Amino acid sequence: MYNLKLDKFHGHEGPEGAERWLEHIEKTFRVLHNQGNLPVERWVETTSWFLGTESASWWEHELRSLTPAERIDWNVFTRLFKRRFVPPEYIDRKKQEFTDLKQRKMTANEYYRKFTDLSRYHPDINSNPAEMLRLFRGGTKKRWHSMATTTPCESYQEFYEILLRIEDSENMSSDSDEERNDGKQKIEDKGKGQTSLGPRQTQNFKKGGASSSSSSGSFSASGQGRGNRFAGRARGQRQGNGGRG
Repeated sequence: MYNLKLDKFHGHEGPEGAERWLEHIEKTFRVLHNQGNLPVERWVETTSWFLGTESASWWEHELRSLTPAERIDWNVFTRLFKRRFVPPEYIDRKKQEFTDLKQRKMTANEYYRKFTDLSRYHPDINSNPAEMLRLFRGGTKKRWHSMATTTPCESYQEFYEILLRIEDSENMSSDSDEERNDGKQKIEDKGKGQTSLGPRQTQNFKKGGASSSSSSGSFSASGQGRGNRFAGRARGQRQGNGGRG
């Protein structure tokens, strides 16, 4: 039993935690049952291995008022478990959440999953396909109403398939618009680059010309300075020689 690695339920996890734990237990048991490893009549007994002190005391108390057949009936256990750990107030809140559900920013898939999950809290609507379709359609995005209602459907599952096609079409259109905008932006960027290239080249050319002129001037001045110095010394030498002579 411990190899199943199932968490223990202690009784203080709250309604949502109790639901998640029971669902996980049942899914695990169904897999084992389908593999031929866990008969249904052993489910309740196996579950008792994963009850904490508080929840185990509760179950021991319930067992006293059950017949031998009821003690191994999984439906009896789940009904009593929910009555104790999933109070009616919680169910009422979930019912209200279901009837008020709107798609808003959810994808079609997210909206469908949440709608289906919450519908279990409202069995009267869940068992009525026409009412399920009406409620599901009323919660979808307004811009999808007119498009989706043009195609006849008999269940909210069929309506969901229509929404998926509409959503895919919108996504493809958005991708195409984005590609066109990217291409337009590249063209504009390229045009801006060509426009700005002219002035930069002209400016560089002017700078290069000024630099060449300065270099030439500097070279001439330097040359003249050297020439004057040489010429001065030469004249001084001639004068000195002339004086000695």
